[in-house]
Amino acid sequence: MKRKIAVVMAAAVAMSGCSTMVTYSGKANAPVQTIKYTQGVGSVIEKNEVQEIFMYPTFKMQGPTMPTFTIGYANNAGEPVNFTTDNVKAYFRGQPVPIYTYTERVAEIKSEKQSQQIALAIVGGLAAGAAAYGASHRTYQSNYNGYVAGRGGVTSLYGANTVRVYDPLAGIVAGAAVGGATGLGIQQLEFNAQNQEQAANSILQANTVDPLHMVSGELILKGCCDPYAQANDTIRFEVTANGKTSVFEFERTKVASR
Repeated sequence: MKRKIAVVMAAAVAMSGCSTMVTYSGKANAPVQTIKYTQGVGSVIEKNEVQEIFMYPTFKMQGPTMPTFTIGYANNAGEPVNFTTDNVKAYFRGQPVPIYTYTERVAEIKSEKQSQQIALAIVGGLAAGAAAYGASHRTYQSNYNGYVAGRGGVTSLYGANTVRVYDPLAGIVAGAAVGGATGLGIQQLEFNAQNQEQAANSILQANTVDPLHMVSGELILKGCCDPYAQANDTIRFEVTANGKTSVFEFERTKVASR
Protein backbone atom coordinates (compact mmCIF):
# COMPACT_ATOMS: atom_id res chain seq x y z
CA MET A 1 0.00 0.00 0.00
CA LYS A 2 2.88 2.38 0.84
CA ARG A 3 4.33 1.70 -2.59
CA LYS A 4 1.04 2.77 -4.26
CA ILE A 5 0.96 6.00 -2.28
CA ALA A 6 4.57 6.80 -3.19
CA VAL A 7 3.84 6.28 -6.88
CA VAL A 8 0.75 8.52 -6.82
CA MET A 9 2.50 11.27 -4.87
CA ALA A 10 5.55 11.15 -7.14
CA ALA A 11 3.30 11.63 -10.15
CA ALA A 12 1.63 14.61 -8.48
CA VAL A 13 5.01 16.22 -7.77
CA ALA A 14 6.11 15.66 -11.35
CA MET A 15 2.96 17.34 -12.71
CA SER A 16 3.39 20.34 -10.41
CA GLY A 17 7.05 20.94 -11.36
CA CYS A 18 8.51 24.25 -12.41
CA SER A 19 6.38 26.60 -14.47
CA THR A 20 7.22 28.75 -17.48
CA MET A 21 6.23 32.41 -17.73
CA VAL A 22 6.05 34.53 -20.89
CA THR A 23 5.40 38.15 -21.79
CA TYR A 24 3.76 39.68 -24.86
CA SER A 25 4.57 42.89 -26.70
CA GLY A 26 2.13 44.61 -29.04
CA LYS A 27 3.11 45.33 -32.65
CA ALA A 28 1.39 48.46 -33.95
CA ASN A 29 0.52 48.70 -37.65
CA ALA A 30 1.44 52.37 -38.22
CA PRO A 31 -0.09 54.77 -39.04
CA VAL A 32 -3.42 53.02 -38.45
CA GLN A 33 -2.50 51.86 -34.96
CA THR A 34 -0.66 53.32 -31.99
CA ILE A 35 0.66 51.88 -28.71
CA LYS A 36 0.11 53.45 -25.31
CA TYR A 37 1.69 52.09 -22.12
CA THR A 38 0.24 51.77 -18.64
CA GLN A 39 2.42 50.27 -15.91
CA GLY A 40 4.65 48.68 -18.52
CA VAL A 41 1.80 47.07 -20.47
CA GLY A 42 1.32 48.31 -24.02
CA SER A 43 -2.16 48.70 -25.50
CA VAL A 44 -2.54 48.54 -29.27
CA ILE A 45 -5.17 51.09 -30.34
CA GLU A 46 -6.95 51.50 -33.66
CA LYS A 47 -9.51 54.22 -34.32
CA ASN A 48 -11.50 55.16 -37.40
CA GLU A 49 -14.73 56.95 -38.25
CA VAL A 50 -17.04 54.10 -37.13
CA GLN A 51 -15.25 52.43 -34.22
CA GLU A 52 -12.33 52.33 -31.82
CA ILE A 53 -10.72 49.07 -30.70
CA PHE A 54 -7.92 48.50 -28.21
CA MET A 55 -6.18 45.32 -27.07
CA TYR A 56 -3.48 44.50 -24.51
CA PRO A 57 -2.11 41.45 -22.65
CA THR A 58 -4.22 41.14 -19.50
CA PHE A 59 -1.24 40.18 -17.33
CA LYS A 60 2.38 41.36 -17.46
CA MET A 61 3.55 37.75 -17.28
CA GLN A 62 1.50 34.69 -18.17
CA GLY A 63 1.82 30.97 -18.48
CA PRO A 64 2.59 29.70 -22.00
CA THR A 65 -0.85 28.11 -22.29
CA MET A 66 -4.21 29.90 -22.23
CA PRO A 67 -2.81 33.41 -22.91
CA THR A 68 -5.31 36.11 -21.95
CA PHE A 69 -5.86 39.46 -23.64
CA THR A 70 -8.25 42.30 -22.90
CA ILE A 71 -10.22 43.84 -25.75
CA GLY A 72 -12.27 47.03 -25.79
CA TYR A 73 -14.72 48.11 -28.47
CA ALA A 74 -16.31 51.54 -28.85
CA ASN A 75 -19.13 52.07 -31.33
CA ASN A 76 -18.81 55.41 -33.13
CA ALA A 77 -21.38 54.53 -35.80
CA GLY A 78 -25.03 55.51 -35.84
CA GLU A 79 -26.52 52.05 -35.21
CA PRO A 80 -26.17 49.50 -32.36
CA VAL A 81 -23.61 46.74 -32.92
CA ASN A 82 -23.60 43.24 -31.42
CA PHE A 83 -20.10 42.42 -30.22
CA THR A 84 -19.05 38.97 -28.93
CA THR A 85 -16.15 36.53 -29.18
CA ASP A 86 -17.64 35.59 -32.56
CA ASN A 87 -16.31 38.93 -33.82
CA VAL A 88 -12.74 37.84 -33.07
CA LYS A 89 -10.50 35.22 -34.67
CA ALA A 90 -7.13 34.23 -33.19
CA TYR A 91 -4.01 32.66 -34.70
CA PHE A 92 -0.72 31.44 -33.22
CA ARG A 93 2.20 30.92 -35.58
CA GLY A 94 -0.29 31.23 -38.41
CA GLN A 95 -2.57 28.45 -37.10
CA PRO A 96 -6.14 29.20 -35.91
CA VAL A 97 -6.74 28.99 -32.17
CA PRO A 98 -10.20 28.79 -30.57
CA ILE A 99 -11.29 31.41 -28.04
CA TYR A 100 -13.14 30.41 -24.87
CA THR A 101 -16.74 31.39 -24.43
CA TYR A 102 -17.92 31.99 -20.88
CA THR A 103 -19.93 28.75 -20.75
CA GLU A 104 -17.02 26.68 -22.11
CA ARG A 105 -14.59 28.04 -19.53
CA VAL A 106 -16.94 27.54 -16.58
CA ALA A 107 -17.73 23.98 -17.71
CA GLU A 108 -13.99 23.24 -17.92
CA ILE A 109 -13.36 24.67 -14.45
CA LYS A 110 -16.09 22.49 -12.95
CA SER A 111 -14.77 19.39 -14.73
CA GLU A 112 -11.19 20.00 -13.59
CA LYS A 113 -12.34 20.58 -10.01
CA GLN A 114 -14.24 17.30 -9.95
CA SER A 115 -11.30 15.35 -11.39
CA GLN A 116 -8.86 16.86 -8.88
CA GLN A 117 -11.18 16.18 -5.95
CA ILE A 118 -11.62 12.56 -6.99
CA ALA A 119 -7.84 12.12 -7.37
CA LEU A 120 -7.21 13.70 -3.96
CA ALA A 121 -9.85 11.50 -2.34
CA ILE A 122 -8.19 8.39 -3.79
CA VAL A 123 -4.72 9.41 -2.64
CA GLY A 124 -6.09 10.47 0.73
CA GLY A 125 -7.87 7.13 1.14
CA LEU A 126 -4.68 5.21 0.43
CA ALA A 127 -2.67 7.39 2.82
CA ALA A 128 -5.29 7.12 5.55
CA GLY A 129 -5.35 3.35 5.18
CA ALA A 130 -1.57 3.12 5.40
CA ALA A 131 -1.45 5.43 8.43
CA ALA A 132 -4.19 3.47 10.18
CA TYR A 133 -2.52 0.13 9.47
CA GLY A 134 0.89 1.37 10.61
CA ALA A 135 -0.48 2.87 13.83
CA SER A 136 -2.59 -0.15 14.76
CA HIS A 137 0.11 -2.77 14.09
CA ARG A 138 3.18 -2.02 16.15
CA THR A 139 6.17 -4.26 16.76
CA TYR A 140 8.20 -4.23 19.99
CA GLN A 141 11.55 -6.01 20.29
CA SER A 142 13.57 -6.69 23.45
CA ASN A 143 17.05 -8.15 23.72
CA TYR A 144 18.32 -10.35 26.49
CA ASN A 145 21.65 -11.89 27.54
CA GLY A 146 23.05 -13.74 30.56
CA TYR A 147 24.65 -16.99 31.62
CA VAL A 148 23.83 -20.22 33.42
CA ALA A 149 26.33 -22.23 35.49
CA GLY A 150 26.06 -26.01 35.31
CA ARG A 151 28.11 -29.17 35.56
CA GLY A 152 29.66 -28.51 32.18
CA GLY A 153 30.70 -25.01 33.12
CA VAL A 154 29.16 -21.64 32.26
CA THR A 155 26.76 -21.33 29.33
CA SER A 156 26.06 -17.88 27.84
CA LEU A 157 22.52 -16.98 26.85
CA TYR A 158 21.55 -14.19 24.39
CA GLY A 159 18.77 -13.45 21.92
CA ALA A 160 15.76 -11.26 21.18
CA ASN A 161 12.02 -11.37 21.75
CA THR A 162 9.57 -9.81 19.25
CA VAL A 163 6.01 -8.93 20.23
CA ARG A 164 3.46 -7.57 17.69
CA VAL A 165 0.65 -5.54 19.23
CA TYR A 166 -2.67 -4.69 17.55
CA ASP A 167 -4.20 -1.37 18.68
CA PRO A 168 -7.35 -0.54 16.68
CA LEU A 169 -7.91 2.80 18.47
CA ALA A 170 -4.51 4.12 17.37
CA GLY A 171 -5.35 3.11 13.80
CA ILE A 172 -8.67 4.95 13.91
CA VAL A 173 -7.03 8.13 15.22
CA ALA A 174 -4.24 8.07 12.63
CA GLY A 175 -6.62 7.35 9.76
CA ALA A 176 -8.97 10.13 10.83
CA ALA A 177 -6.11 12.64 10.95
CA VAL A 178 -5.09 11.92 7.35
CA GLY A 179 -8.71 11.83 6.22
CA GLY A 180 -9.32 15.23 7.80
CA ALA A 181 -6.38 16.70 5.91
CA THR A 182 -7.80 15.24 2.70
CA GLY A 183 -11.15 16.86 3.42
CA LEU A 184 -9.47 20.25 3.84
CA GLY A 185 -7.70 19.75 0.52
CA ILE A 186 -10.99 19.01 -1.24
CA GLN A 187 -12.52 22.15 0.29
CA GLN A 188 -9.55 24.17 -0.97
CA LEU A 189 -10.08 22.86 -4.50
CA GLU A 190 -13.72 23.94 -4.23
CA PHE A 191 -12.65 27.41 -3.11
CA ASN A 192 -10.11 27.70 -5.94
CA ALA A 193 -12.73 26.70 -8.50
CA GLN A 194 -15.12 29.35 -7.19
CA ASN A 195 -12.42 32.00 -7.62
CA GLN A 196 -11.75 30.79 -11.17
CA GLU A 197 -15.45 30.99 -12.00
CA GLN A 198 -15.58 34.55 -10.69
CA ALA A 199 -12.57 35.42 -12.86
CA ALA A 200 -14.36 33.87 -15.85
CA ASN A 201 -17.03 36.54 -15.51
CA SER A 202 -14.59 38.96 -17.13
CA ILE A 203 -14.60 36.93 -20.38
CA LEU A 204 -16.10 38.87 -23.27
CA GLN A 205 -19.75 37.86 -23.63
CA ALA A 206 -22.54 38.92 -25.98
CA ASN A 207 -23.13 42.66 -25.83
CA THR A 208 -25.23 45.09 -27.83
CA VAL A 209 -23.14 48.26 -28.03
CA ASP A 210 -25.20 51.36 -28.64
CA PRO A 211 -23.77 54.36 -30.52
CA LEU A 212 -21.14 56.26 -28.50
CA HIS A 213 -20.90 53.39 -26.01
CA MET A 214 -18.20 50.82 -25.42
CA VAL A 215 -17.67 47.37 -23.97
CA SER A 216 -14.61 45.43 -22.84
CA GLY A 217 -13.78 41.89 -21.79
CA GLU A 218 -11.13 39.20 -21.80
CA LEU A 219 -10.19 36.82 -24.58
CA ILE A 220 -8.71 33.53 -23.35
CA LEU A 221 -7.13 31.33 -26.00
CA LYS A 222 -7.98 27.64 -25.79
CA GLY A 223 -5.37 24.96 -26.46
CA CYS A 224 -2.63 27.53 -26.98
CA CYS A 225 0.41 27.66 -26.79
CA ASP A 226 3.69 25.79 -26.07
CA PRO A 227 6.70 26.97 -24.00
CA TYR A 228 9.26 26.60 -26.79
CA ALA A 229 10.45 29.88 -28.26
CA GLN A 230 10.53 30.26 -32.03
CA ALA A 231 11.17 33.12 -34.43
CA ASN A 232 7.48 33.54 -35.31
CA ASP A 233 6.02 33.50 -31.79
CA THR A 234 3.20 35.88 -32.68
CA ILE A 235 -0.45 35.82 -31.67
CA ARG A 236 -2.63 37.50 -34.29
CA PHE A 237 -6.20 38.67 -33.77
CA GLU A 238 -8.65 39.63 -36.50
CA VAL A 239 -11.50 41.73 -35.14
CA THR A 240 -14.47 42.33 -37.46
CA ALA A 241 -17.23 44.84 -36.70
CA ASN A 242 -19.16 47.44 -38.70
CA GLY A 243 -18.01 45.70 -41.86
CA LYS A 244 -14.34 46.41 -41.08
CA THR A 245 -11.59 43.96 -40.05
CA SER A 246 -8.76 45.14 -37.81
CA VAL A 247 -5.59 43.10 -37.20
CA PHE A 248 -3.81 43.10 -33.82
CA GLU A 249 -0.51 41.29 -33.26
CA PHE A 250 1.38 40.45 -30.08
CA GLU A 251 4.84 38.95 -30.07
CA ARG A 252 5.99 36.64 -27.32
CA THR A 253 9.10 38.45 -26.21
CA LYS A 254 10.34 36.50 -23.19
CA VAL A 255 10.34 32.91 -22.05
CA ALA A 256 11.53 32.20 -18.53
CA SER A 257 11.24 29.25 -16.14
CA ARG A 258 10.83 29.52 -12.41
